[in-house]
Amino acid sequence: MADQQPLRGKVFLAIGENGLRVFSHDGRQWSHLETDREGVLLDQACFLKGKCVVAGRFGGERVLYVTEDGLAWEQVKLDVRPYVTRLEVLYTANELFQCILNEDGQLPGVITSEDGKTWTPRRPVLDDWRVMRRDAHLRRVAEGNGLLVAVGDYGARLVRKLDEEMFQAVPDAAARDTLIDIAFGNGVFVGGGLHGLRIRSEDGLKWEERVVGEEGEHINTMIFDGRQFVGIGQGATYLSPDGRTWERIPNQNAPTAAAFGEGVFVGSLWPGKLLRCTDGIAWEPTQEMPHHVLALAFGRLGNPSS
Repeated sequence: MADQQPLRGKVFLAIGENGLRVFSHDGRQWSHLETDREGVLLDQACFLKGKCVVAGRFGGERVLYVTEDGLAWEQVKLDVRPYVTRLEVLYTANELFQCILNEDGQLPGVITSEDGKTWTPRRPVLDDWRVMRRDAHLRRVAEGNGLLVAVGDYGARLVRKLDEEMFQAVPDAAARDTLIDIAFGNGVFVGGGLHGLRIRSEDGLKWEERVVGEEGEHINTMIFDGRQFVGIGQGATYLSPDGRTWERIPNQNAPTAAAFGEGVFVGSLWPGKLLRCTDGIAWEPTQEMPHHVLALAFGRLGNPSS
């Protein structure tokens, strides 16, 4: 790893087992490696206003780490009930860090923070939990058309307007339609999931153009690269400008998690391999971390002029 100086500007972040955190400006060279205790699992990260928040768990605790420069990290312990609360997804909206939690037998709830350190009390995101399976994990959130859309297991899909607090669940969503990731671009939301599942929506409530791929070609990441949707699956990458017409291209070394920024795709494969490509198809190894990478993100550290 290179000599560590404070990080500024746009960066990729890889996080994972044993509290792994490591940064890169270009997806090739990685630096600022940090780890924590054995058993710390980090699987959520996002950037806002020059800050990065990373979230995960350690046993029954839900933990977060916050940094502005990749050097100094502040650890935050969420004040939630242990062992029963799942930290589902961390995202940003309305100039706030936001986190959806799911407690067994309770409605999904959301907490928010301006700085990633001090969080509001949990409030429900749904009026009626019966519209959503209790064991359905929410996995990703995308923003577009003045809406937030969350997707997850067993067809779970929630949508709300940015200026409202409560989500609305998509009625009669098919339980077979587990979505792992969602992206927004060219005016539509497009989700990707199990066995090459792809489906699109303009308003988050009405979903159409459902199509599936080959058995086992799970789309773990759906990205809009500014021109087209890129669904990165196990064995194939799917490309589409609109979520209707798709091109399937066999891929190489497809990652199980990926992020995109500045024209570059960065991904990870067990047991800690970091990959890079520019098309979402032909992935090349760059470095191998000491622990498995569970998630990646792209964003900015420091003030906007950096």
